[in-house]
Amino acid sequence: MSAQQAGNDVRDDLEFGLFDWVDAVPGSSTAEIYDARLRVLAEADQGGFTTYHLAEHHGTPLGLSPSPAVFIAAAARVTERIRLAPTTFIVPLYDPLRLVQEICMLDQLSHGRLDIGVGKGSSPIEAAMYGLGPAETAARFETSFPAIVEALETGRFRWPGLDGQPGEEVPLHVLPHQRPHPPLWYPTSNAASIPRLGDEGYNVLFGFGFASPPLEAVREQSRIFFDSFQRSAARGGVRYSLPGAPPRFGMLRHVLVAETDEAAVALARPAFEAHYESFTHLWRAHGSDRFTGPVDFDALVAGEKLFVGSPETVAAQVARAREIGEINYFAGAFAWGSLDVDTVLTSVRLFRDQVVPAVRAAARP
Repeated sequence: MSAQQAGNDVRDDLEFGLFDWVDAVPGSSTAEIYDARLRVLAEADQGGFTTYHLAEHHGTPLGLSPSPAVFIAAAARVTERIRLAPTTFIVPLYDPLRLVQEICMLDQLSHGRLDIGVGKGSSPIEAAMYGLGPAETAARFETSFPAIVEALETGRFRWPGLDGQPGEEVPLHVLPHQRPHPPLWYPTSNAASIPRLGDEGYNVLFGFGFASPPLEAVREQSRIFFDSFQRSAARGGVRYSLPGAPPRFGMLRHVLVAETDEAAVALARPAFEAHYESFTHLWRAHGSDRFTGPVDFDALVAGEKLFVGSPETVAAQVARAREIGEINYFAGAFAWGSLDVDTVLTSVRLFRDQVVPAVRAAARP
């Protein structure tokens, strides 16, 4: 199968997810924010969405869930259908034996609804809070993650040795509910990593919301990804994909759906300003010029880097992303900045009840 054919085949199988930072909401306490997010998640659990993705961040109002496992445990008890995906566990910040045991617990608590997002971390500022530099962060990931997957598959954790050889075995008495392991995700903005991720069979979120590349660049990487996956699968070399589960290659957008375009823009503009303040907090605090310049909300909306509008407008935006980007997964961030929970719930319902059916209808021959 060619890369073009692979891209065409997967577009008709579009799935939808939610992405969440659990960022600060001005005027709300942390406990109130947690409660509101769980209300949103319970609504999404009613249908239309396959997976809930939760980010991990440290020392910033962008991420009030520095321990994703704790929040996912709570989410597992208020949902029944939607899959739950820490995206990502920043693997270098964890003791690997501790992390694999938490993963097993979460998979059992959710009755097999856990997905696992993994990565090295997107912020060197946050890694430095744990005394880690870029080289050590990368080395820790390369050493720990294979040991974690092996433990999930075998039920025995082997400590990575200093000489690169596995050390003493530790039996796991809580095993994962899903065998050989839960589905694996790897978010990235680095195009150079896409061939490897396709080769190894991860599910991928490519780019980052309002800072994502053009859809034509997404399409290019989608074709590279599926071409790498097909070649690897043909020779039996895919390491992390699951039998009968073609990998997902998707994108992320901030989403706000209201009854009209004007109403959606009026709600989103101040909310995104508050979100952007949290998003840039660490960079500004450390004197970095990354993401610290003024943000042009209107340009982001016009350029479809934010999906804001009526159900018809947002459905058209998602359909274009599917068609041009050749994605088979779309993750919408619905709760962000100063949006109140009722606005978010309305947005989620309109997306589920009107946008999703419209996009699916547009994808039919």
